[in-house]
Amino acid sequence: MKPSSPLKPAWERRIAIVGAVLAVAVVALKRGRQHPDEVFQFLEPAHGLAFGYWIMAWEWVEGLRNWAVPGVLGGILALCRGMGIEHAWALASVVWACCAAVQAWGTLALFRLVEERDGREAALLAAAVHVTWGGWLLYAARPLADSLSVAPLLGALLWAWRARARDDLRAGFWSGVLLGLAFVVRYPSAVFGVPIAVSLLVARRWRSLAGGALGVGVVLLGLGLLDWLTWGAPWHTLWKYFEFNILTGGSVKFGTKPWWWYLPTLAGMVPLLLVWHFGRGLARRDLLAGSFVFYLGVMSLLAHKEIRFLAPLLPLFVVLAAGPAWRTLSQRVSSRRVLGGLVGVYALSSLAAATVVMPGGLATEQIDALVFAGRDPSLTGLIVAGQQEWNVSGRFYLRRDVPLLVRPKPLVRELDGALTEAQFSHVLVNGSALGEQQVAAAGFCVLRRWGPVVLWRRCPSANGSGELLTSPSGR
Repeated sequence: MKPSSPLKPAWERRIAIVGAVLAVAVVALKRGRQHPDEVFQFLEPAHGLAFGYWIMAWEWVEGLRNWAVPGVLGGILALCRGMGIEHAWALASVVWACCAAVQAWGTLALFRLVEERDGREAALLAAAVHVTWGGWLLYAARPLADSLSVAPLLGALLWAWRARARDDLRAGFWSGVLLGLAFVVRYPSAVFGVPIAVSLLVARRWRSLAGGALGVGVVLLGLGLLDWLTWGAPWHTLWKYFEFNILTGGSVKFGTKPWWWYLPTLAGMVPLLLVWHFGRGLARRDLLAGSFVFYLGVMSLLAHKEIRFLAPLLPLFVVLAAGPAWRTLSQRVSSRRVLGGLVGVYALSSLAAATVVMPGGLATEQIDALVFAGRDPSLTGLIVAGQQEWNVSGRFYLRRDVPLLVRPKPLVRELDGALTEAQFSHVLVNGSALGEQQVAAAGFCVLRRWGPVVLWRRCPSANGSGELLTSPSGR
């Protein structure tokens, strides 16, 4: 390529900001939730701290979750309450913006990591691909532990890279602190501690190892104190998590999959144009390659598998592919404008994958209906038929402390008596419309429809006519 002027140092910050804006835009456009844990891990307990009521998931009953992230989010929601911000979508937008800001910091860490590994041009390419990657944008602004742990993980790997390059107590300490923070957000992040420690041991970076142990120890002491104050015993949640997932294998009740399940799944999530370059980057067998392989290997050995568990591998894939990809592009593309155009076309196609060609399962219509129902002043109680309680999305989106009855099927005998109880003013039916006659006969009228989701309200005169109160469609 022709010589060019030095790249401006502000570009990486601009890319990080653009990534944060895109992440919020994607989640605002699609709404819903990627997984029920997106609500019940952090949002529901945070809502309970800020507003005094929430639905307690089984992990919180058993004590498998710590209060670090819910405590921070609860403080933010309490601040919103003090400012008079209480609409569900306004609160959700604040949470999305906070999560996106954390990921913007992670993008800067990713940039520095690639810059020190493969140069500044490759780092800019990596950052640009990362923040426009549709597979990552689906997670980036959502309060899910799997994605929120990524930013401190990237920071931990960055400082570990520096700690390996030179035997430095300070670099090791910050790597340990950030790895500890990633662990507090999501306990399986501890897996990354093994390749980091092995890399430092092989390089005989004893001061770096000592600093890393000190950093991890400081965070673990903080976690022990937090658990002691909130659960009554130091490291209560850590022990309960280990007991449930390792000692008793309790997670298998949520499903099991064969060891190879992640391979085709990951292949469907990564940017296919970078697969060849990723293979070349993986062949370097350094700390980053080892981290990718070791984490994937451990996750593959566990019987319970979910797509969201792969979230920490998505930016690592880009990190490994960036250097070889940049070297190929710089040799074959002679113009920066052409190069920028190629990256732009890729970004547009990736954004389309995150917004237009979108996988299902977000439960967007149901959450839209819950928000709408919660804003209705006449709501005194809600029946949700056709859905498991785990998928109802808690009180965060309903935003009303009213009686809530959830049944997995629209037509079940338990609903017959509940439909006649005056405390239930609304019924939300998700799925089959076979129960509409039953609901209408109980004196409810259709209030609004969101695709397969129908919200009913008790008619002013309970004549069982089922006449529409508002337009049956629209958002």
